Amino acid sequence: MEMPEVIPICYCGNPAKLNMSWSNDNPGRRFFGCKKFGNGFQKPCRFFSWFDPPLTPHARVVLLGLMKKVKTLENARKRERRTWCLVVVIVTVLLFLKL
Repeated sequence: MEMPEVIPICYCGNPAKLNMSWSNDNPGRRFFGCKKFGNGFQKPCRFFSWFDPPLTPHARVVLLGLMKKVKTLENARKRERRTWCLVVVIVTVLLFLKL
């Protein structure tokens, strides 16, 4: 991710942080926001400025499709991991009972 030549300053006086949106409206689009955003201990100043231009409708559809595929694969991997853990527990219990 290339950094811009000039980093904007938040309303609170700090350099803004470059983030990436993963919303359905702006998937993969980068924006500047207060570096305190998301920190429960510090109140953000609500500074916001887009870094990337808006996505074309085609790019938006492609990114949303890719995000859906990644999520599907992540969920399948979690299910597989749970299944293997269950198999290991069952085999361990069976081996223990035979001793």
